[in-house]
Amino acid sequence: MSPTPPEPSGPARWRKPVAAAAVFSLAVLAVAADVAQLSDFSTRILRALLVAVLVTGLLYLVIKVWQFYFVQKVKELRGQLADEALRVKSARATLQNCLEAIERISDRERPLFAETLEVTVGIGENDNADLIVERRVTTAKPLVTNRTMRPIVPVHSEQIASLESICLTAHRNDGKITLIPLREQINKLKIWLVFDPPISSRSEWRVEYHPKGLWRPFRERGFDSLGWDDRLQSPNGRPSAFTSFTVTFRFPAGDEKPTLKERNEYGQLMACSQNADRTWEITWRDDEPAGRRYDWDFAQSQQNAQNQ
Repeated sequence: MSPTPPEPSGPARWRKPVAAAAVFSLAVLAVAADVAQLSDFSTRILRALLVAVLVTGLLYLVIKVWQFYFVQKVKELRGQLADEALRVKSARATLQNCLEAIERISDRERPLFAETLEVTVGIGENDNADLIVERRVTTAKPLVTNRTMRPIVPVHSEQIASLESICLTAHRNDGKITLIPLREQINKLKIWLVFDPPISSRSEWRVEYHPKGLWRPFRERGFDSLGWDDRLQSPNGRPSAFTSFTVTFRFPAGDEKPTLKERNEYGQLMACSQNADRTWEITWRDDEPAGRRYDWDFAQSQQNAQNQ
């Protein structure tokens, strides 16, 4: 098969449509002149006829030139769009490779710190009111520049979890925290946190987020569960970097007391109280975390939801 000849560029592209329009105009003009010679037309009528023919030819020329320009411009834009699409695809692949490399490096490193963690689980009266607050006190051994975390997100709906979808914010008393999503997948979110300046001694910080609809099953049936993996192994051989782990569950308003139990009997229940607004709080704590998997089962009478 012979190669396809390249398309002409520059003025050569315009020769064909201009020549066609000129030939058409001359042909129409010649026909009009012949008709005028064979017929007994007055000079005024003949002049009007010639003007009409000339205008028609010019309009045809303009239309052909515009049409040709439009077609060429569309081809040019399509080529540019294809090139940009390739660049975007390449940039996305590069970014994904960088994020995966960061994740691998972070997973392989043991945390150079000790930490206390207090989690507040807010069960709202509707999907928008569900709230998670994680308060941490991190003591560097010797320096903490970054770390990863996995926010609690709904697992009962096939939705992509993202920073924007849970409205996650981070606050640090002695600096700032930059949040970079490493994985935003269905029912899974992993975030890279960069501390500026690095934590060199003791630092208090927290993250807050609204996993919309997290406790919808609880509101519908009156019971649910929450799991948490303690994966922070310490560099000195201890199974956990946590020195204390506390979780406070806040339940909607109601007359009957909710129940809470850690499935494996880790930790202990510290308190169960009702606030002035009739909401309930149950606090659980483990003073000796050991890199375990925690599972809490909790329930509250459906009558509470009807009385709200």
